[in-house]
Amino acid sequence: MEDLTARFEELSRLVPIPHPWDTTEYVARVAEYRGRPITLCPIDVGALSGNGCGTGSGLWIAREADDVIMYGADTEWHADHIIAHEIGHMLLGHGETASGPGDTGVDLLLSELMPSLSLESIRSVLGRRDYGSERERAAETFADLLLVEAMLPKRSPSRFRSTFFRNRHR
Repeated sequence: MEDLTARFEELSRLVPIPHPWDTTEYVARVAEYRGRPITLCPIDVGALSGNGCGTGSGLWIAREADDVIMYGADTEWHADHIIAHEIGHMLLGHGETASGPGDTGVDLLLSELMPSLSLESIRSVLGRRDYGSERERAAETFADLLLVEAMLPKRSPSRFRSTFFRNRHR
């Protein structure tokens, strides 16, 4: 957990968290940092449930030139959390080891949800199967840390703090 906290602090310096919180602004900052566009795609709340897609709330699709985050949520806060979770996967490097063809049920679901995309362009999704894994816990923790940090009041710089509390987050 300590390593993840340190990694989160490093990432929050590289991709500043907007204050006040603005999901669209944060997604734009992540896209700029990654050098590729991110498209948010709201879907029906139950569209991903029961199909091997984690909690059934969100899905990150790393295509060749861009990223797509599909999410189903019934409240704005829940949508923010799902998006933050999928961004956690991106920033923590979880898509880099995704591999080949997956489960036919997921293939069929993805074909139905996004008929204009080839399955080959979204294979990275299919590499994520163990949704109780360390990667899922890390992405969930990242989302929690991000949204807590986003809701804390922003502190203004202080000479006292910078002198006596260097390297301390917030």
